Amino acid sequence: MAGTIRKSIRKAAQMTTLTSAPVILLLATLTAAAPAPQVKTLTYKTVGDKELKIYVHYPPDWKASDARPAIIFFFGGGWTGGTVGQFEPQAEYFASRGLVAARADYRVKSRDGVTPDKCVEDARSAVRWMRRNAKELGIDPQKLTASGGSAGGHLAACMMIRDSVEAPGDDLSISTIPQAMVLFNPVLNFDHELIIDRINGDRQLARKISPTLHLDKNSPPALILFGTADKLKVFGDEYWAKAETLGVRADKYLAEGQGHGFFNNSPWTERTLIAADKFLASLVFLKGEPTIKEPEASPDRPRGKTNAARAGTHPNSRKWPDLFAPDLSDAIFPQGVWTSEGGVLTASEDQAIWTNRDYENFVLDLEFKNAAGTNSGVVVYCTDMKDWIPNSVEIQIADDYAEQWAKSPRTWQCGAIFGHLAASKSVVKKPGEWNRFTIRCRGKQIDVALNGEHITSMDMSLWTSAKTNPDGSEIPPWLSKPLSEQPTKGRIGLQGKHAGAPIWFRNIKIREQK
Repeated sequence: MAGTIRKSIRKAAQMTTLTSAPVILLLATLTAAAPAPQVKTLTYKTVGDKELKIYVHYPPDWKASDARPAIIFFFGGGWTGGTVGQFEPQAEYFASRGLVAARADYRVKSRDGVTPDKCVEDARSAVRWMRRNAKELGIDPQKLTASGGSAGGHLAACMMIRDSVEAPGDDLSISTIPQAMVLFNPVLNFDHELIIDRINGDRQLARKISPTLHLDKNSPPALILFGTADKLKVFGDEYWAKAETLGVRADKYLAEGQGHGFFNNSPWTERTLIAADKFLASLVFLKGEPTIKEPEASPDRPRGKTNAARAGTHPNSRKWPDLFAPDLSDAIFPQGVWTSEGGVLTASEDQAIWTNRDYENFVLDLEFKNAAGTNSGVVVYCTDMKDWIPNSVEIQIADDYAEQWAKSPRTWQCGAIFGHLAASKSVVKKPGEWNRFTIRCRGKQIDVALNGEHITSMDMSLWTSAKTNPDGSEIPPWLSKPLSEQPTKGRIGLQGKHAGAPIWFRNIKIREQK
């Protein structure tokens, strides 16, 4: 069982397909081994010709006559994308602890053309299905926890709303209100400038799907987990303040220096599981101490460091595959422009170099060195190499010491998602010094670390406009497509000698995550 959970932690953030069999790998250390729980795939709802599935993880010693506490997870993805595999490690872990754990699929914009209120409808249908089938599932319908991350955290929180949006045909006599909530960086108020455009500014609808607005003294206890660098933390702050006034339990978990989606990666997956375990144990939904442990310190995650460095901002990538062959035989670029000597890659013109195939869900780790005035970048998710600027995402590389870039918008400076999201700080080294750069891409979530600091965290699904960023700043007109509509699979490229200043790269490594 230890191996099953640990591997799932590594793969879940990148998972795009799902198997009903448990995954056997080595990552987490549990105090005692146990048989892997079984997983059943069932249909909880049919909309048109689309069957919505729910994946139920049973404890190893489960019996049909049981009446166990249960937990249901909803994946994130900005109500636009995401996969039901996201919370597989959490479901496996809680099944190993004795809960019946379910992961529910639901309709999203990219696959089904729906708006967030329809996502809420599906989630409410899934909870009602669990309670209606409590005897068959071997669960106690009055010991149900709702959980999820980001948009999925919003769906889980919407279960506490007594009168919300409802799907035609649902049995409204069955309550959706859970006995507990575990919410990972959730949206909690749709009547907010950051998010209301997702429902075309409809304030009446926004109220129906805004958990904070429905928070009252009878609301269920909640554990709400955020990274302190997450812009969506404002939703948690609002909820915590109102809950305190009402005397409602709303436990706060803050990951210092971490951005949106921090819980998808080790060691935060393990840390948040431990916090969730203790929270549920305090409600007598679990017994005993957590059986998962925080990972031991490693060379790329030393103890004693704080914030992003403590979270392992740069991996040990020495044994990872090279992005390009040493002779560049597998790269695409204009002949003679890019050269590699002594393991150092550079360009003589402003032309990019590209991989010969698409990548999705990966960690890219490299070093770069600027010259005076360098303006370059790492390009991901590119779907058109000839017209790459509006058809990709660029993580900016720049000499922030140069006057022309120091005076430019912060979204043009080093470590930014160019034109869209500024880095939290400038930590690039002076020209002539090598910099360490790690880019993690998991679906619409992009995280950037530079020189030991986690500096950028983006959920692309929040960038629904091609003209203005979520904070109201203008997007350069040549970036003509909303990032929320950008595919999350494409070529990886490096920008060449732009604006007349060279750039050098070395140790360019990649690890794909299935």
